[in-house]
Amino acid sequence: MKVRRLSFTLSIVLLLAMLGPFGAAAQGDVVTIEWWSVASEEYSEEAQRGLVEQFEAEHPGIKVNLTILPESGFTEKMTTTLGAGEGAPDVAFFWDNNWFPQALDLTPYIEADPDLGPETYFPGFWTTRAVWQDKIVGLPLGVGANFVMYNKAVFDAAGVPYPAEDWTTDDYNALVAQLANPEQRIWGGDTPRGPYRAIWQNYGAFPYSDDSMTVDGYLNGPESVASYTWLWDLVATGGTPTPADLEILGTEGTGPVDLFIAGRLAMATLNQGHMLNAVEAGVEFGIVPEPQVPGNDRYVNAWSLTASVWAGTEHPDEAYEFLSYWVGPEGQRYLMEHGNLFPSIPSALEEYEGADTEYAQAFFRVLELKQVAEWANAHPCKGTVLRAANDAWDLVMLGEIGRDEVQATLDSLAPAAQAALDECRERLGG
Repeated sequence: MKVRRLSFTLSIVLLLAMLGPFGAAAQGDVVTIEWWSVASEEYSEEAQRGLVEQFEAEHPGIKVNLTILPESGFTEKMTTTLGAGEGAPDVAFFWDNNWFPQALDLTPYIEADPDLGPETYFPGFWTTRAVWQDKIVGLPLGVGANFVMYNKAVFDAAGVPYPAEDWTTDDYNALVAQLANPEQRIWGGDTPRGPYRAIWQNYGAFPYSDDSMTVDGYLNGPESVASYTWLWDLVATGGTPTPADLEILGTEGTGPVDLFIAGRLAMATLNQGHMLNAVEAGVEFGIVPEPQVPGNDRYVNAWSLTASVWAGTEHPDEAYEFLSYWVGPEGQRYLMEHGNLFPSIPSALEEYEGADTEYAQAFFRVLELKQVAEWANAHPCKGTVLRAANDAWDLVMLGEIGRDEVQATLDSLAPAAQAALDECRERLGG
């Protein structure tokens, strides 16, 4: 059990000893902190209540009152209470970046904590989820990431070698074409969820300049053109589900992971939850990062949840004590063992029961890559700009423009995207 020794602890102990029975009564006082959370596949309500019991047994001076809310209700209540400046919980997920100004700056606590610090966590998740405007606004709970899963049975049946971790975007398109079998309704692979995620950044493509001032030369720059052209080539293989296919499949309740498990999708960009589904279904599969562009940095679309202390808490020390337990090695290990959480702490993740498997080791390596969120978190206008330029994605996906029209299409969308960037920047105060 982790024991913290604050500078005034010894003085308090001596004082309580001198106060005799009165001191004993004072020593018995219990501080109650409010914790708001949600239940998920990674951590059920039962698992979280078990965590509270374990924490309270080891910290008799602190009681944790856990309230489980639905995700929509959680967001609404947090937005309302934080906006009002009262009624917010002492500890909670701060999963909306707009809430970060209301989070307690944990920098002094982290600096004084001998057991917890930036080095405890995967660097990418610390950078993207714990640090905001040079403050430590929370701690990252759990990890998730996209990667490509390949169905070994489909590859074996087609006589095609498995992809290597150093594969390229061109390799991906070639494999999709090889593996697609229209007669058996088998697709070779899927398309990205949208632009300017991992593969776009692998090309070095960003929708606007790093200073958030300029669209021209970025949205329609050579790197973006190369990214959209790669997508055009992928769609042109005919080996991926079309938008119409996806609409029908969605209506039928069939998603990419279902098609993958059924052997109808040879490769799919999925995540660690889907990985566990495939394990449970007994599917033989492998994992590789999303394909790279030779000579460029390689990115991963990854995520974690920021768990924070409310700046208005009346019990900051006790709130941090619980936060650092919940999101520290003890708590994340507990949620891993009693749920499906993959910890954001390497030392805890190494204790995952399947850590030695081929798929787990491949997943762990993906977590070490640079994250798309590093740029996205620092550029809150990204979504606004992409909505203004969404026609490029739709036209390519629907096959409504020629390959040689990609540049002109992006050029035509640059003015609207610039206007959206200017409006967003002004709205956010520059």
